[in-house]
Amino acid sequence: MKHILYGIQYVLRHHLLRKSAPLICGLTLTNRCNLRCRHCRIPGRGAKDLSWKEVTEVIDSYYKEGGRCLYLQGGEPLLWRDGKHGMEDVVEYARDAGYFTVTIYTNGTLPLETSANTVFISVDGLQETHDALRGVSFDRIIGNIQDSRHRSLYVNFTINSQNKDEVEDFCAYVDGLKQIRGTFFYLHTPYYGHDELCLEPAEKERILKNLMRYTRRYRLLNSRAGLRSALRNDWRRPLDICTVYEKGKTYKCCRYSEEPGLCGKCGYLSYAEIDRTLRLCPSAVVNALKYF
Repeated sequence: MKHILYGIQYVLRHHLLRKSAPLICGLTLTNRCNLRCRHCRIPGRGAKDLSWKEVTEVIDSYYKEGGRCLYLQGGEPLLWRDGKHGMEDVVEYARDAGYFTVTIYTNGTLPLETSANTVFISVDGLQETHDALRGVSFDRIIGNIQDSRHRSLYVNFTINSQNKDEVEDFCAYVDGLKQIRGTFFYLHTPYYGHDELCLEPAEKERILKNLMRYTRRYRLLNSRAGLRSALRNDWRRPLDICTVYEKGKTYKCCRYSEEPGLCGKCGYLSYAEIDRTLRLCPSAVVNALKYF
């Protein structure tokens, strides 16, 4: 009930008073990673590991500003340590500080043992395709999923030119994994310029329309409201209620929001969901309640 009341108050402040305090806060614990994915150059930004002192200071600061949903990312966040402190210490500290939910975004190659509220695991296709995109890791990830006793596991799948034709087969495969509650789909974003993974506009439209059909058949976390917004490409961005911290610097929306022209090509569809949730679109609100 406390969470619902806070959410109502936040939406009222957002719409009536035009206040956009941070609500969803990202903490980049490290840029180190044990994979070298074709679409990612995050490890090339330097390790930039946060100290435990910095972690706690940022968590406290976000909370004072209004942040209530914290997500932990990398690199591979499960690699992060500072002396005796590891990931679980961060989760527990955030929960004790008063955050409503703590989410981890991981590549799934390490054991999925955490008390975080929700875990999103990146899998970008069936075995052959995923391994070609991310390195040989599919079997290890699926094994970790099957071994996990966590009650709120989801898959993140980023659609690109190499895996676009096996999306429905992947949905059917994931529906057979009882540990996974659903899949959230993104579209490849050309953070580093147009590359071989980019989707053409006509392909994006076809994919999004297919995803709308799949919402009725498979366990998709994307809502119909969010997908319709993605089709129109009309969600608000930069989304100033979302903040990301990476070693001494705070970004609004994402770590690339300062790149000219990139926002219009953004495929980070979770932000379309957040935008539709703030507009109180029913399907977006229902899906958000599953993991926030």
